[in-house]
Amino acid sequence: MIDLLYKLKEKEIFHVGSMIDTAVEKHCLTNPISIRATLRVREMHDTYCIADEEYAHAESPVHKIDFLDIITIDGMKIGDLAAVYGLGPKTSRFKQSKRHK
Repeated sequence: MIDLLYKLKEKEIFHVGSMIDTAVEKHCLTNPISIRATLRVREMHDTYCIADEEYAHAESPVHKIDFLDIITIDGMKIGDLAAVYGLGPKTSRFKQSKRHK
């Protein structure tokens, strides 16, 4: 999966400004909880990116997200997004079923 992510980054499909879904840690009554959040990429690095929450307050914290922790990019799973651009194998989502009449 990580090799598909590097291909998407190389072809500039995954870039600064992309929306990603990942699990982030938030504090609720001093207890840390892990929630799924949608973040916008601010900086790209070799193995991680820096992202912040899109519609949060001005003082929202930025998060360092490892590429392995990314669930979706721009609303699509990494494998499906790579298949759309021809960078990976086609998934079952793109295969048509045969209908018998």
